[in-house]
Amino acid sequence: MPEDLDHPHLKICLSKMQPLVFGLMKSSLPLWIFLLLFISSPAQEVLDRIVAVVGDKIILESEFKLEWSQYLSQSGIQIKSADEQKKLQREFLDQMINNQLLLLAAKKDTTIQITSKEVDASVAEQMKNIKSQLSEDAFQVQLKAEGLTENELKKKYREQIKNQMMIDRLVSAKLSRVSVSSKELKDFFQNYQDSIPDQPEAVKLSHILLEIKPSPATLDSLKRKAEEILDLVKKGQDFAQLAASYSDDPSSKEGGDLGFFKKGDMIPKFEEAAFALKPGEVSDVVQTEYGYHIIKVEEKEGDRVHARHILVYIRPSPRDTMQVMQQADSLYRQLQSGADFGEMAKAISADEESKKMGGELGWYPVASMTPEFKEAIKDLKVGEFSSPVVSQYGIHILKILDRKVQRKLTLEEDWDKIKDMVRQKKTSEMIAKWAGKLRQDYYVEVRL
Repeated sequence: MPEDLDHPHLKICLSKMQPLVFGLMKSSLPLWIFLLLFISSPAQEVLDRIVAVVGDKIILESEFKLEWSQYLSQSGIQIKSADEQKKLQREFLDQMINNQLLLLAAKKDTTIQITSKEVDASVAEQMKNIKSQLSEDAFQVQLKAEGLTENELKKKYREQIKNQMMIDRLVSAKLSRVSVSSKELKDFFQNYQDSIPDQPEAVKLSHILLEIKPSPATLDSLKRKAEEILDLVKKGQDFAQLAASYSDDPSSKEGGDLGFFKKGDMIPKFEEAAFALKPGEVSDVVQTEYGYHIIKVEEKEGDRVHARHILVYIRPSPRDTMQVMQQADSLYRQLQSGADFGEMAKAISADEESKKMGGELGWYPVASMTPEFKEAIKDLKVGEFSSPVVSQYGIHILKILDRKVQRKLTLEEDWDKIKDMVRQKKTSEMIAKWAGKLRQDYYVEVRL
């Protein structure tokens, strides 16, 4: 294997076909990693240490470990020894340092202007990507478990997004000059063809999604439960104990204690009810998109309120799930009888994005699919559709639009893919050289 191919970011390129510049156009972080980027206890702050200094910016060991974990997950690299890990970690830290140098250069470049509107749109898109990894319910539960509101998460994410956009603009201007000749492409393929990963087995999918929602009867039942809990509060039972026993919110472990919050931290309906109460008062049942709340204000301090709450979470009942499954079975029988899949998806599917295209989802590597989807499509031929499949998003009927078998890449069939690999390799080399020059302009210290 040629020596250059041992560079960790070239390995990412060849295995994932992702850009080589660390941080540029990265896939969304898993939610748990994303949240941890902003959350650290006082004990963690004491134990943390600095692994690098770039200008006036420090890179903490905790930050490095999180990014390193994501890199290993994306690249699929198997580290065989402690020496190899040490070498790769040092190279990876160099990439993080280069990223900070690029940010410093971007901030110094007066031609780079990022508007608030652009940042807001990008933050919204990234939040959508993060939520796509979890159901909305699971996303909100995770936020509450970490003591964050969605607005707080957006605010903390905003600076990271803006910095990345500035780097992207700076690098894009430099990369406009990167070209790949036919000779370079053929030489690259000749040198690296044994290391270029196979095209993975993949399927082009279409789906019809039926969302499982609580029925009116379920909502009435949940509201009655909340009202019964409120009656217990009014009869003098301890609020914190009731929260511990009945609340569906993670704060139940602390007797429903939400701590202090100010306006803008919580959802509007919840805030309106909480700020209208005096210390010691308890609200009526308050309905929000998450469920039925009972709120008790403990104290007020300036523009902040300290409150507890009990949440009866809105969730479908087993009967609701059964009814949607019966609907899915009926649709499946209609498809078997010749109904048009695309037209049915446009009319019925709860996936607002894909329904516009008759349910089309695009290409997915089979290896990265969820177990239930993988099992559902494993024996399907092109044009066939699955029986109903349950996921965290609802009930799906999947259709195979096309298949690709696992195979070696060739110049004849994969010219554009290989050309992109060469462009990314040249890009990596050019930016490494550029970052080397930037190190002469800024203070850099490595402590790893």
